[in-house]
Amino acid sequence: MVQLFFAKELGFCWGVERSIKLAAQAKNENPGKVTILKEIVHNRQVVDFFKKKGVGQEDSLDNIDSGTLVISAHGISPQLKKQARAKGLQIVDTTCPLVERVHKIAKKLIGEGYQIILYGEPEHDEVMGVIGIDPDNIFLLAEYGDINKLPHFRGKLALLTQTTRGIESFAKVSQRMAELYLGIRIEKTICRATEKRQAAVYELAPEMDLMLVIGSASSGNSRRLHDIASNVCARAYLLDAPEQIEWYWFDGIHRVGLTAGASTPSFAVEMIVNAIYEHVGIDLDHSDPRISDYLLFESRKNVQ
Repeated sequence: MVQLFFAKELGFCWGVERSIKLAAQAKNENPGKVTILKEIVHNRQVVDFFKKKGVGQEDSLDNIDSGTLVISAHGISPQLKKQARAKGLQIVDTTCPLVERVHKIAKKLIGEGYQIILYGEPEHDEVMGVIGIDPDNIFLLAEYGDINKLPHFRGKLALLTQTTRGIESFAKVSQRMAELYLGIRIEKTICRATEKRQAAVYELAPEMDLMLVIGSASSGNSRRLHDIASNVCARAYLLDAPEQIEWYWFDGIHRVGLTAGASTPSFAVEMIVNAIYEHVGIDLDHSDPRISDYLLFESRKNVQ
């Protein structure tokens, strides 16, 4: 048997919940064609849920010519919104308000004559949406090691970040940029949900023999949690379904920590907790009391 412990903050954030709710409403209230541009959130189970509901998904606006367009939680560029309206599409915008905040800050800074460095993942939907505000004045910085590859800047300069970037990595980037560019304006636009989930892993993982990060590999915030867990725990794995578990991971293991990305639904956590219960057993007397909330009724009957 193992002891299971949850991170203090894990799973769906309010922005993801809002986006999924709005997308589901769009399907329920519109009998015609409903299409999501890209993934509504970066989670395999959530994406599959909408496909089963008959909601379409396209990677390019060029492939959507009619019906209702759902903009994902990650947002899109103003230019793409303009193109969607020109096509006559009915738009349901589920962009996370904290991503919208990054757009507003970027527009304000550009209006004040700043050039912007955006610390973010290449090709990430949120990043592409922000850069699309003004591609001539917003420059992508993918990693700390790429700082020396940035162009030479003159005039006012600002640093923004993707909302789900790592807290510590952004602090490191910010320090270096402040050294290189005196007077640079630094806006920490990492969202609070990301900060809380990362801080909770820093607190929990060092005390664990094994950390499981529940989330899809396509999720930047889940990958970041896995990176943190890997750095402070001897063994850490990223997975989003029980079939991905290798049960030898639990050999000689007593204390197992669990966290979940902000785009991970509670049922994904439930499935993995139940799989652990059925395969190796859970010491409910010493585990986090919240674990029992994720055990299915059939399992709970066996431990009463």
